[in-house]
Amino acid sequence: MANKKVTYRENKGSFIKPCPCSPGRVACNYHIIIPGIGCPFSCSYCFLNFYSKEKDITLYSNTDKMYQELINFIDSRKNELLRLGTGEFIDSMAIKELDPVNIELAKIIKDRPNAVIEFKTKSTNIAPFLKIPAQKNVILSWSLNPQWIIDKEEPGTASLEERLNAAKKAIAHGYSIALHLDPMFITRNSLNDYIDLIDKTFSIIPASAVKWLSMGGFRYIEDLKLAILENNNGAKWFLGDEYVKCEDGKFRYPRFQRLKFYNSIGDRIKSKGDIKVYLCMEGWEIWKDISWSDGMPAHLHPESPC
Repeated sequence: MANKKVTYRENKGSFIKPCPCSPGRVACNYHIIIPGIGCPFSCSYCFLNFYSKEKDITLYSNTDKMYQELINFIDSRKNELLRLGTGEFIDSMAIKELDPVNIELAKIIKDRPNAVIEFKTKSTNIAPFLKIPAQKNVILSWSLNPQWIIDKEEPGTASLEERLNAAKKAIAHGYSIALHLDPMFITRNSLNDYIDLIDKTFSIIPASAVKWLSMGGFRYIEDLKLAILENNNGAKWFLGDEYVKCEDGKFRYPRFQRLKFYNSIGDRIKSKGDIKVYLCMEGWEIWKDISWSDGMPAHLHPESPC
C-alpha cells in the first residue's frame, strides 16, 4: 500500500450525487455518497489518476452535514428504492479513518428499508463491520480481477484469494455481498482467465449471497490515457490494444470483443445461480445481444452503435 497522508477539509458542496453515466449508456440508478477523495492504492487504470491532482487522501471534516443530507435524501424518497455507495471517489474500507464514518452511515440506513448502501473495496478491512450485527440493507462488495492483473495493475491491494476470503467472512457474519468485474482487460488469452475467476469465486462464495454483479470492459477518455502514460514512462501494455471511440467520447474495446466477453462470462456466472448481473456504462447496441439478459432495460434509448 502506498504511503499516502490523510488530510481533512470541509466539503462546501453536496455529499450525494447520481452516478456519472455517459450519454447513451444504460443508467444503473445508483447514487454516490462522497466522504472524501483519494485512495491508498495506486491502480494504474484508475480515473483518479487524472481526476484528482492531489497525491494524498482528502476526507471531509463536516460529516454531520453528510449524515443529515443522507437522511433528508432517503426520507424525501420513501416511495423509491434507492441504491447508494461510497466507493466511487475513494475505496470504501481501505483506510481506518473511514471506519467510524462507515458505521454511522450503516446506522442511518438501518431503519430505512427503501435504501441499501454498498461499501466497495479492494482490501480486506472488514473488521469494523464484523463488530456490529449484519444488516440486510448494508452490502459489502469487492472489485475482482485475475491475479496476474492484480499483480501488474493494482499494487498494494489485497490478492484475489484474500478478497474472496474476506467476502466469505462477511457472508458468514450475515451480510450480503456484491462483486464487480470492472474494468476487465480483453486480451487473446484473458477470457479463460476471467472464466477461471468466476469458477474460483463461486467455489468460495455461495451464489445466494451475491446481491448483484457488474461487468465492464476497460474504457478511457483522452485525459485518462495521458495520465496513465505520464505515470508509466510513456507506455502501458493495455493501451496498445485496439479501441474504438464511442459516441460518449470514451474509447472502448470493439463491440464484438466486448460482446464475446460479456456473453461468455455472463453465461458462466448464470450457471452458478440466479445472480443479478448488469453491465457498467454500456448501451443498447450491447444489451440487445446479451445472451443471459431477460431483455433490454425499458429506459434504454438507442444511440449510434459503438
